[in-house]
This record gives sequence, structure tokens and C-alpha cells, in this order.
Amino acid sequence: MTINAYGTGAYRAASGPSFVGQRAQFDDLQRQLASKEKSTSYGGLGADRTVSLDLNAKLTTLDSWLDGIQLANTNLKLMSNGVGTFGKLVADARNNMTSNSYLPTASGQTAPQILAADKVKQTLDMLNTSVNGRYLFSGKTSDVEPTATFDQIMNGDGAGRAGVRQLIDERRQADLGSGLGRLTAGGAGANATIAEEATVHPYGFKLAGVTKTGTGLTTALTAGPPANLAVTVAAQPQAGDTLSINLNLPDGTATTITLTARAAGTTGPAATGFEIGTDVNATATNLRAAITAALGTEAKTTLSAASSQVAAQDFFAGSASNPPKRVPGPGFATATAPPANTGAAATATVIWYKGDDGADPARSTSTVQVDQGQRVGVGARANEQAFQVGLAQFAIMASETFSASDDTAQARYNAMAARVNDRLGFGGTTQKPAEVLTELGTAQSALDSAKTRHQTTKDYLTTTLGNVQNVTTEDVATQILALQTQLQASYQVTSMLSKLTLTSYL
Repeated sequence: MTINAYGTGAYRAASGPSFVGQRAQFDDLQRQLASKEKSTSYGGLGADRTVSLDLNAKLTTLDSWLDGIQLANTNLKLMSNGVGTFGKLVADARNNMTSNSYLPTASGQTAPQILAADKVKQTLDMLNTSVNGRYLFSGKTSDVEPTATFDQIMNGDGAGRAGVRQLIDERRQADLGSGLGRLTAGGAGANATIAEEATVHPYGFKLAGVTKTGTGLTTALTAGPPANLAVTVAAQPQAGDTLSINLNLPDGTATTITLTARAAGTTGPAATGFEIGTDVNATATNLRAAITAALGTEAKTTLSAASSQVAAQDFFAGSASNPPKRVPGPGFATATAPPANTGAAATATVIWYKGDDGADPARSTSTVQVDQGQRVGVGARANEQAFQVGLAQFAIMASETFSASDDTAQARYNAMAARVNDRLGFGGTTQKPAEVLTELGTAQSALDSAKTRHQTTKDYLTTTLGNVQNVTTEDVATQILALQTQLQASYQVTSMLSKLTLTSYL
């Protein structure tokens, strides 16, 4: 038979495990009070463990998106500040580069031109901006510094590769030819002629039209190519009669030479008019001299400025996969083959832009995921059209010189200033700095919207997760107090029973 314990032994047998359990519960409550967490493991949460796992996974995803948004926002702010500064440089250059800004100097450059060199440097510094080793304007090749140095771009690399100054000089030689813009002026007797070269090529002036006033002159224009113009002094013109010859230029612009008949014995600039002679042949001789002088002056001024534009634009349009186009040469003044970027030109020219040159849009070269199905483009390339145009104009200004001893210096400067001012207006479909800023701003707005949305969601999920995983100080304190009371009562009873004897019991 089984003999059951009685008295104090019976109480000790029943209370030992209970004391241990209560003590363990008391220790756990103290841990909860200190850490504010219900459990140190998911298993300790019971049925709520699946909820906790799901909410933690969602919060981790949100944190990764928010981290990416923060980094991208920092990059976008730096990029926007840089493009904004570039826009100010452009506006400043445009305001300064006017026809009345010409003042002869010993260096051959005006103050706006000297400042233009600094504008090139500032623009290059901006385009080479990097954050944590990542170049922001290098497209997909973010580990590659996107541009060459100022000296390499302007003067070449010293190892046989030419810079923009050399390309401008070569193109100018090709456009001016022997000095008349690749045209030939001639004629005999009562006739004056202008002819394009027999071999069709893209250099120099192109005859586009002719108009006249009065009845003394007759004209005949053969359209070509090659085009030619014949002017006949059929009868003596009247003083004030004009002959206007329209010429197309290699940069897509046009100019007009206007020659005015002057009365016999009247002098004036050879490039603007001709004296009426004693007969039609003498008048034609004077007309031929005026045509030659006018073409020479226009070649040195307007054509020269147009030539610089073409060369600079070709240089800054170049990249590793598409080298700049250059006039085949030497023998540039007689070149007839169009500019090319193959052969020697591909290896003997500085490649100013060294970054990614893919066909995809610049913003798409770097993206950040901001939601489950949303990615925002935050990339940029240093060779975007707006930067090409700005750098080309700054480089032209910094490259040209105008000798005080040159009687065409001011006219050349004015022609350059007019074109620089026009190009820096980014007319037509040319990408503008403001467009780049708008695209970057749109990306920032998308990031900010996603950030706000995710932060709101994160706050809600964090609160929900807290209800699952965390405890309140008040609840735990109440439980500790209740458990402490139970333990104290148990210890008191145990103490009393431990002193109980058979004698005291009886």
C-alpha cells in the first residue's frame, strides 16, 4: 500500500515546483520590464509569432527602400545644384558676350573671353562630381570620371591627340581656303563672276541667291551644286543701286553681302561698294574688286565665326564610341572630303567625355527602386546636349584671339559674340539646362512622395508590431506586484509550517 506524505512534508512536496515556476515567472517579468519585449524568441510569442515575422519582413523592405531613397535624394540635390550653377554660368556668359563688349587688349582676349576659360573649368568640375566614389554624371559607368581635364580638352594631351583649339583651326582653314571662303571671283569685260569649286564639298560659302536694285546690272544664278553667279553691267548703274549676294554658311546660318554703287570720284570701303566708272567695263572692274574684297572680309569675320561653331560642336559631340569629326588633312585649305571620325581622326583626337555612351535616356542610366513596382531614374551624363552646347560656346570664347592690329578684329568678335549669344539661348529643340533641372526635380518629387508614403506605412506597422512584441510598463508592474504578493504569502506559510511540531500541533 502507498503511504501518503502528511504535515510539513506534504506541503514541501506540493510547493517546490510551484515556487520554482513562480520564481522563473518573476525573473521573466523583470526582463520584460527592462527590455519592454514580451519574449526573447519568436517561439515565446505563441500564435502571434507569424504576425511578428510578417511585420518584421515588411519593415525590413521599407527600410531598404527608404535607405535607397535617402541616398538618391542626396545625389539628386548635388546634381540639381550643379546644373543650376551651370545655368547661371550660361546666363552670365550670354549677358556679357555682346557686340559692345569688344575692347582691344594686349592678350587678344576680352574680359568675357578670359572668364569663359574659368566657366569651362567650373563646368568640368561640376560634371566630375562624385559621392562615395560614384561619379554622378557618368551614366552607367559610375566608377569612371566622366571628363578629360581642361588642358587636354583645350590644347590636346601632349601625346599626339588634338584638343578643340586645333580642330577649330583645321576647320577654319578648310572653310576659308585661299581667303574667299572656297569661292572664286573673276570675270572680264562688263562681267563679274563668282563660282563654287568644281568638286562639291561642305566647306566655305555656298551661293544661295542674288538680288539687285536699279536696271544697270543683270544677274544669272546657276543653282548647282556647284553653283555660280554671273553679273553683267549692262548699263551704267545709278549711285545708290545695290547688288546683294546671299551666302549660306557651314553652321546652318546665312549672311548677305551688299555692294552699293557710288558716284564717280566717291571713295569708300572696298568691301561695301563700287565706284561707277567711265564706262560699263570700268564699272565692272570696280565691281569685281568690290566682290573680292567683300568675300575676303566676310570670310575673315562671319565665315570664321561659323567655322568655329561647327568645329567646337563636332568636338563636344564626340565620345569613345563616336569620336569627333575632323577635316581630313593636312592640306586642310584644299580639303574636299567631308569631316570624318574614322582612321587617324578616331585615334588622334582627345575624347573629352569618357563615361557611358549608350542609347538609353540619361535618367535611365541609374535607377532606384522606391516601391514594389516603381523605379525612379536618377542618372545623368556629362555629354547631354545642354552641357555640350554650353561647353562648346565657352571653349570658342576661350580659344579665339583678336589682335588689336587686325582691322577686322571687331567685326570678327561681333560675329563670334552673335553666334555664342544665340547658341546659349538654347533655341528650338535644343535641350536646355532648365529641362535637365526639371527632370531631376521630377525624380526628387517621386522620391519624396514614396518616402512620405513609406514612412506613414512604417509608422503604422511599427505600432502594430509593438502591440504584438512589446509590453507596457504598467501591465508588467501589476503582474510583478501580484506575483510578489503570492510569493511572499507562500514563503510566510512555508516558514510557519517549517516550525510546526507534533506537540504544538496537538
